Amino acid sequence: MGSQERRRRAIQSTLPLLLTFFLCSWPGVFSQVGVFRTRAWEEADRLFRSDPLWLGGDAAFSVDLGGGRVLWMFGDSFVASKVGATRRQSAFVRNSLAIQTGYDPSNATIRFYSTRRHGNPGDFLRSEGSTWLWPLHGIRLGDRLLLFYMRMASDHSKDSLGFQSVGWNAFMIDNPDAEPSKWKLRKLKGPEMRGALLVGMALVRDGEYLDAFVLNNRANDAYLLRWRVSEAAVGLLGSPEWWCGAGEGWQTNSTRRRIVIRDAGTEFSVQGDPQGKGFVEVRSKGFGATDITVRRAEHLEGPWGEERKIYRPPESDAPKAFVYGAKSHPELSGAGMVVTYTANGDDTRLATDMSIYYPRFVRIDFATQ
Repeated sequence: MGSQERRRRAIQSTLPLLLTFFLCSWPGVFSQVGVFRTRAWEEADRLFRSDPLWLGGDAAFSVDLGGGRVLWMFGDSFVASKVGATRRQSAFVRNSLAIQTGYDPSNATIRFYSTRRHGNPGDFLRSEGSTWLWPLHGIRLGDRLLLFYMRMASDHSKDSLGFQSVGWNAFMIDNPDAEPSKWKLRKLKGPEMRGALLVGMALVRDGEYLDAFVLNNRANDAYLLRWRVSEAAVGLLGSPEWWCGAGEGWQTNSTRRRIVIRDAGTEFSVQGDPQGKGFVEVRSKGFGATDITVRRAEHLEGPWGEERKIYRPPESDAPKAFVYGAKSHPELSGAGMVVTYTANGDDTRLATDMSIYYPRFVRIDFATQ
């Protein structure tokens, strides 16, 4: 056998190894879940910059309203009173909303909503005394819309970020097809809870049940509770069942609850796995300079697998990086999976740097197997 033929056969024999090395080392590719690629989705980023009066916000939870409409729920937001105003000249509101029309964010339209008080922009959901509301997740159930918010208060203790969670509220919208300014909103009574528990960080409808992830805001571990959809849809949230481990199953006794996801993150999403059976959790891992990670489970109650990095936001490599809030949006189209995150900064930078504080889109595209 000649030297050329030996070389050809050697190359053929090493091709599978080279391909495996390439797929496992290429950013955005994990051999155990198939081949996919992640990239910044600049065409979609224009969506949140299309209103000259809404100058940025964080959180960015989304809810499918049906009929091509998507509700966006933001936390702290800059809302201007006139076109051309800077962030320094704008109101700083604790929560705002937007309605996106069209499921593909790269060609959809959007309209933002806050409220006006004494002629100035204000929180969409009003503060109560010294506390204010930041969004959690929500879900449409039939002809009603169920939304969850966390209650926040100032915290001036050492090493604090300046705020702390002091509970949560659930709200029912009886006419979600109306413009948000005309919504009929009522506060619901939820189950009594002790400790820093936030109900509704992520909501998933699973057959006849509505499952809600509950974050321990001190340890960042997550529990899981559920209501029957028939009860949640009419606002009866007082008697959920908690996941209490494989040996005990679902129980109404909350003291027997068991952690479902350890170190789930301060914000996260859970959705059906777009590549097949099971579910996917998406979050920003760490604090400051963060990566976006996923972890998978066959069932909502787990066990959940190891985290895998899928994307490194470029803002995480900048000085004094402050990147957070990654979550997926299963109702959106245009990619195999759609993720957003927020880049923030100190007060001086935030007021002047318009490249940050608009949620950024990441698209995840899966290869055909």
